[in-house]
Amino acid sequence: MAIDLSTPEGRSSYLQDSLSDLINGVDSTYGTLIFDELIKRIDKTIKDFNSEMESIFDELKVNEKKRQALLRKLKSNKTLDDQQEAEKEKKEWEQKLLALYSKDSKEDKSTETEKEEENK
Repeated sequence: MAIDLSTPEGRSSYLQDSLSDLINGVDSTYGTLIFDELIKRIDKTIKDFNSEMESIFDELKVNEKKRQALLRKLKSNKTLDDQQEAEKEKKEWEQKLLALYSKDSKEDKSTETEKEEENK
């Protein structure tokens, strides 16, 4: 026998079946009026609980989306920082290489001019 707790009728029948054994004393002592009131209050408590849980889960979903967006933003900033650092390192190496090549080219030019002067 499947229990359908998603519908009010299913919840009500489940509660009545489950509580009927426990509340036989209440029903026989106080009557059906008290028993019906107890069922209404339990049903209201369950509805309140379900609505609170839905709102909590909705809030969790929103917070998770915000957290994921923040993580993506942090990762993209980190990659930007990494790219900037790589560019900085690249520029430093380029400057070192240019300095080396400029020294070599100056030495080559001075050597060429010395050779030309010797040939004259």
